[in-house]
Amino acid sequence: MRQHWPLLLALGAGIGLRLALWGNLPRLGLISDEAEYLASADWLANGRGFAWHTTYLWTRAPLYPLFLAAHIALFGRNEAFIFVTQNLLSLINVGLVYALSRQLGATPRMAGGAALLSALSLPLAMYPQLLLSETLFISLLLAAFCLLANPRQRRNLLIGGMLLGLATLTRGLLLGFLPLIAGWIGWRTPGHWRERLISGLLPLLAAGCLIGPWAWYASRTYGGLIIIDTTSAYNLALGARTAYDGGRSDAPTRNMVLALLDPTLDDDARAQLTAGSCLAERNDPRLAAALAKPVSEITQAERQQVLSAEGWCLIRAKPWAFGEKTFAELIDLFQINYSGDERLAEGFALGRLPAWYTLALLVLDDTLYVIVLPLAVLGWAVLRRPQSLLAGLIGWWLLYNLAAAPLLFAINRFRMPLLPFLFILAMFTLAAILHRRTWPVNRRGAGYAALAVLVWLIAATPYAYLEPRPAGAPSQWASYFGPYPSAIAAAQIAWQSRAQYAAVERLADAVAADDLTAWSQALADPDLPAYARAIGEPLLAARRGQPAVGLELLGRQQPLYPWQTAVIRGELLRQMGDLNGARRSLGQTLVDDWNPTGWAWQWLKPPRLPGDRIDLADDNDLGYIDGFYLGEFDPVLGATVRWAGERAALRFPAAATGTNRQLCLRAAANWPLDLTPPVIAVWLDDTEVGKFQPERQLQEFCLSLPARSPGSDYIITLHGPGFIPDALDLVRRQGPQVGQVRILAFQLDWAEVR
Repeated sequence: MRQHWPLLLALGAGIGLRLALWGNLPRLGLISDEAEYLASADWLANGRGFAWHTTYLWTRAPLYPLFLAAHIALFGRNEAFIFVTQNLLSLINVGLVYALSRQLGATPRMAGGAALLSALSLPLAMYPQLLLSETLFISLLLAAFCLLANPRQRRNLLIGGMLLGLATLTRGLLLGFLPLIAGWIGWRTPGHWRERLISGLLPLLAAGCLIGPWAWYASRTYGGLIIIDTTSAYNLALGARTAYDGGRSDAPTRNMVLALLDPTLDDDARAQLTAGSCLAERNDPRLAAALAKPVSEITQAERQQVLSAEGWCLIRAKPWAFGEKTFAELIDLFQINYSGDERLAEGFALGRLPAWYTLALLVLDDTLYVIVLPLAVLGWAVLRRPQSLLAGLIGWWLLYNLAAAPLLFAINRFRMPLLPFLFILAMFTLAAILHRRTWPVNRRGAGYAALAVLVWLIAATPYAYLEPRPAGAPSQWASYFGPYPSAIAAAQIAWQSRAQYAAVERLADAVAADDLTAWSQALADPDLPAYARAIGEPLLAARRGQPAVGLELLGRQQPLYPWQTAVIRGELLRQMGDLNGARRSLGQTLVDDWNPTGWAWQWLKPPRLPGDRIDLADDNDLGYIDGFYLGEFDPVLGATVRWAGERAALRFPAAATGTNRQLCLRAAANWPLDLTPPVIAVWLDDTEVGKFQPERQLQEFCLSLPARSPGSDYIITLHGPGFIPDALDLVRRQGPQVGQVRILAFQLDWAEVR
């Protein structure tokens, strides 16, 4: 064990980094595929099988939803337990990197170096706190490679093949790689041709024994042949449309799926959504046949066939454009996208990112990547691999990803399954440098050196400073070096704007405390950005009893979003007693698109309500509610209501009279029939004042409230479990709400203090 101290060092560093990141990632909500995975897993945990995906844009490989569903079934919808398991898997991956390095002939120190890089890589350390499949997939892939390295032991081939099957059921991209693995193992296995054939087919058959039952189930469930999932068909259509149009827009592909998916659309609307498609322009009978069916009769397999046909139709129309797009995606795969969703960097230009996180992104993600990438290319030349089956597997895996990913679209996330292997190869180069090994002075050595320089130039882009561009315009070349949006320039912006963000937080604290003196001082802070001052000044005027002055301040040219201007104007109008004008301003579609209940709760100090009554979704509830979704008409209830999340809040300004009062609510919980409506706990500050259990019809519930000093506020919080609705609910989330799954607890019509 003493010789493996480098592994222990790497594990210690990995544990330290993961503990430092625990609960501290600057998240703003669900990102990328998290909402889809969470929703489908929740349905699985509730015994509904894979039914959630029957009404989504595509279907998914099953293993990661099953992984999440097991945690939800055991621990409830508590993400912390999922993150603990994924962090443990990420530490196992550190050990697997060490083991793979040793199998390739690395010394313990070299293997420990590769493991240390894997332990300190920020993406590999932070993804375990995301609801994404990469951590589980990497664990299965690395373990499979460890076992497949020795084809003489058939048990290893069998178990390795099963792990490959599980990895394929985690990410369907691996399906096309399985024949390459089988062929390579068969080619590299010594002995008679029969021995080679068995060695090659054994992992393939083992993987097939796991993939086959799922393919049978998916094909039955989704109405046609589906081996793993249908994401490739959607991505093919999306990639082909991007190439055909010369720029990415998700709308045409999404509209085409909606025409085959949304039961609320009539025939004219469905035809209009598909009118611009390649199949429609060519009067393709497959699209016509699908549109002739009711949406309820169209299966996911049929949608897959139509989307695949659309993708190939677009490619045939402009094959050269698809080739150009694929090459551009290959370049993008190597380059850094600083604001990519999975980096959690949204709002970095506003100073939202903590300084430590900005530094970690720059050092442990971007800088580490641009250093390791060329070293990994050189490591392939240094590695003694003529008889190494494992080295060949790694090489084929790298090449397969470089060929497959750009065909659809390339994002930084697609590099994740490559990073452990890059770290291993990079350590072979570093070891050669430290031991002063002679570089092969021949065409092969020169070729790898040239390739290393090329990939470094693509990833690091030092030439981006020379790009001809208008003053202040973002660079089109930059990745690591160069003007904005390069990683270095973006990090500088994040650091420099941190003081401005701190000034905004001081203003927000003053507003929350309703401390007018601190409010004024915060507005006088020279570090306060213009947009925050444009929010704070009109609202402070209103708090001082001068809403007309606030309207005058708001009327000046202000750097606000239109919805923010509308909400502030509505607040100022109701402070003046003009409720109709306030409703016209607050009820605009641009406000509904954002549903800014949380923002309004934070910034507004609304006046006392007539009759101390909140009518939900009446265009006058912003500022009085938090944790509620956009109002909608429920035909079963016959009323326009708002769904509450698992935590919601109500504010009744100046409603206390010095005597006991009552909180009355008209609520319902129109839950699916296979689920039991929840019990809702009602809290006043830190004291629970009662509970109620809404049913599937609107009912009135009343609870006693203790006396408070006259003129003080009643702040009510409501807690209760929620359910996740069907996939169409997520599909319909558009604009700023896209990708955010709704967790619905109960519906509220009105609430009042009596």
